[in-house]
Amino acid sequence: MDTAFANKVILTIDDEYYIRQSIKSYLEDFGFIVFEADNGKNGLEVFNSQKIDLVMVDLRMPEMNGLEVLQTIKAQSPDTPLIVASGTGNISAVVEALHLGAWDYILKPIEDMNVLYHSITKCLTETRLKEENKIYQERLEELVKERTKELEESEKRYKVIFEQTGTAAIILEYDLTISLTNSKFCEITQFKKEEIEWKKKWSDFVPVEGNNLLNKFIKQNSQVLDPNPYQNEITIFDKDKNTKYTYVTLAMLPGIKKIAVSLLDITEKKEAEQRWLNLEKQLRNAQKMEAIGTLAGGIAHDLNNILSPVLGYSEMIMMDIEPESKAYKHSEKIQKAALRAADLVSQILSFSRSTEEEKKPIRIHPVAKEAIKLLKGSIPSTIKIIDNIDRNCGYVEADPTQIHQIIMNLCTNAFHAMETTGGELTLSLKEICLSEEDLIKYPHLTLNNYIMLEVSDTGCGIDEATRERIFDPYFTTKKEGKGTGLGLATVYSIVKRYNGAISVHSVIGQGTVFTIMLPIDKSGKTNKIISPDSRKKKKGKGGRILFIDDNKEIVEMCRQGLESVNYKVKHFSSSIDALNYFKTNHQSLDLVVTDQTMPDITGLDLAKEIKKINQDMPIILCSGYAEAIDQEQIKAAGITRFIKKPLSVDELANAIQNILK
Repeated sequence: MDTAFANKVILTIDDEYYIRQSIKSYLEDFGFIVFEADNGKNGLEVFNSQKIDLVMVDLRMPEMNGLEVLQTIKAQSPDTPLIVASGTGNISAVVEALHLGAWDYILKPIEDMNVLYHSITKCLTETRLKEENKIYQERLEELVKERTKELEESEKRYKVIFEQTGTAAIILEYDLTISLTNSKFCEITQFKKEEIEWKKKWSDFVPVEGNNLLNKFIKQNSQVLDPNPYQNEITIFDKDKNTKYTYVTLAMLPGIKKIAVSLLDITEKKEAEQRWLNLEKQLRNAQKMEAIGTLAGGIAHDLNNILSPVLGYSEMIMMDIEPESKAYKHSEKIQKAALRAADLVSQILSFSRSTEEEKKPIRIHPVAKEAIKLLKGSIPSTIKIIDNIDRNCGYVEADPTQIHQIIMNLCTNAFHAMETTGGELTLSLKEICLSEEDLIKYPHLTLNNYIMLEVSDTGCGIDEATRERIFDPYFTTKKEGKGTGLGLATVYSIVKRYNGAISVHSVIGQGTVFTIMLPIDKSGKTNKIISPDSRKKKKGKGGRILFIDDNKEIVEMCRQGLESVNYKVKHFSSSIDALNYFKTNHQSLDLVVTDQTMPDITGLDLAKEIKKINQDMPIILCSGYAEAIDQEQIKAAGITRFIKKPLSVDELANAIQNILK
């Protein structure tokens, strides 16, 4: 007896009692549990009340035939196996039963019960296999669900890592299409995810060099089992075609033909490096200018000492002769040349950044004329300079050196714009009164009179993007060595400090016009014009002067000049000798004139020593390098008056006279 099917419950439905009994008796011998019913209705009651493993039903029965039973059980329990029994004359009913879901059929009368046993065991085996398969399928589905869940969680973790990696990251297909991107990459490129994924390629964001780099990486690593990542610096473009500097890492994803790209944005680092380089350049320039300033100070001191006798002696000659004489006119020319040289010394100090801003009422046209003279000697003949300067313009409150700097910076830019092609450089100066329409262009100005300074060229012109940044410090379009990017920034700064305005108009291929508006000064302050009568000797009331300067020519010139206007002068070329003399003779002196830069004891230190001996002694301090001395030092030393070299006898005599009144 096969125990595999022991205790399986069989329901046999047949209207013939002896057939039911024979089947029951036979099956029970094999360990089956058999229930029986004499018609279809009773059979369904038994089926619903018991847990039946298999049903065997006759097709021909009263009240409810086998086909009806088959349909009912199949609807209630589709997995329960059903075997139909039928006589040989009812083959069509058997076919219909099989069509309705019967598992097998047996022809009656059953001559060999082994056929019945074989049919039952076959159906039960099939049922068991279906149940096992169902259990396996359910388990398989559970495993698939678990694995799917794990993959989903893994994908979520991967996407979180991909999203939160801190760098811009993308996944490239083998044709370099971007299939996945994180928000950092979108932030850098200014695109949305949906605008990038499966729509953009690597080449849409990088220059040719970046595309070649990736193709080379793929070629070198496509056949390598475990390729190493590749790192390099590349530039990428954002939506507006702005350049971003990045540090890229390329990696082949194992098992799939995809490339992972990580991009670290180093734009700020690059800009910081550039700022650092600019600061280094600025420091070098500052050190260079400091060295130039030191050199300029020494040159200024020596030149002013040289110019002092020239000015002094020419002035004394002019005091002693008539203005109509040739000698007077020659001396006057000597004096003008010496004053011009003194101005150049002042400019040297100014351009070396050694002087402070000194605003005063000035007329711009002399400065502009001087700039034109300088330009004509320094730019090529292919550039024509046009002078449209109105010599009758009013005064502005400004530092003449800074006005000179403005004009030279603008003219230098104009020259560079026409350096290769030549053209016309026009310098214009005129006085205008702003209208309400003008205030639209110059909103920071008022309805008033202004000096308008214009520098125009017929060069290459300036595009709009450059014009927007043209006054930014360190911004320059010139090649290395051609400019620092400070010229126009300096011009802008100076104009703003003077409560003025600056504008630029340019057309590509036609030229550029810089316009500066400076308010007219109405204070009425003007430089005095010295008439020939004012050069006549003004006799002092007499006084005893101690004069000290290490330059013997200046000492002799000032001695003669002061004595010619009724002063008694005791002079020294040594500050130590002068101090020793003062210690024993200070009561016989009325005033001390001393140079600042001298060996042994400087003028300031000498003044302090003099004040210790005689607190009331007036002291005039002279220096050819005035910028090295500030007002606090002068006040602390007890200096009565400071005079800048080169010395003028007239200026010195007037100062002494005013002090001794």
